[in-house]
Amino acid sequence: MKECIINKPIINNEKISWDTVYSMQIVECEEELVPLSLSPEHILVRSAYFEAGLAGSLPECYARSSIRERLMKAANLLPKDLRLVVLDAWRSHQVQKTLFEQCQSALNSVYPDIDEKELHNMTQQYVALPSFNPRAPSPHSTGGAIDLMIATRAGVPLFFGSPFDHPTEISDTRYFEEKLENKEILSKEESIAMENRRLLYNIMTEVGFVNLPSEWWHYEFGTQRYAHQTGKEHAIYGAKTLCLNSFETFKKDKIK
Repeated sequence: MKECIINKPIINNEKISWDTVYSMQIVECEEELVPLSLSPEHILVRSAYFEAGLAGSLPECYARSSIRERLMKAANLLPKDLRLVVLDAWRSHQVQKTLFEQCQSALNSVYPDIDEKELHNMTQQYVALPSFNPRAPSPHSTGGAIDLMIATRAGVPLFFGSPFDHPTEISDTRYFEEKLENKEILSKEESIAMENRRLLYNIMTEVGFVNLPSEWWHYEFGTQRYAHQTGKEHAIYGAKTLCLNSFETFKKDKIK
């Protein structure tokens, strides 16, 4: 079965607006946030924003417990010499706000002539708007979004054709598929990148995730985007607060 899914072409998932995403109802299931680094033989965790020194970021990546279970299943679909590398999962509002501002600034430096509204919309292709609105949480704030790649067990990252968080069209998941469909000849490097994107896409969708079409590294489960793409009646994950203070949890439990 592994061989059948590894190199399947990536299907054309329509890009949907944030208004459409946020129109989906959320019925919170109260699933807990859990650390993802406790099975390093299957999944490596390299918190990209902590390594970059982003204020408010954590050395561990946390996600809903069902995300961890599905990641383990996806890891088992990989060839034996490869494993998943998680770069980011749950984010605080502080981190989301900083990333939005950094992405917007980077895009503005490359496209200085576009107006403020267009810049704002372009930024949202790569970073969701930070939000305290319980009906419109950024996907990462729910613990249901995951950013990841694949590396060899010798520690060599696979080549995906663009760096993580690269805010241009080359990061579109189907970028190389579309070049092929347009009868363009791919270089050897482009073919490798396409095959690696197919591998990541196929194992993640096989275990139930959906992909953000503008980012080859971004997958979701249980979120509003997931609910829309899979035809569910509602999302099961809303914005979630991560509490690492066991004494705070103890006090809350005593109050109940």
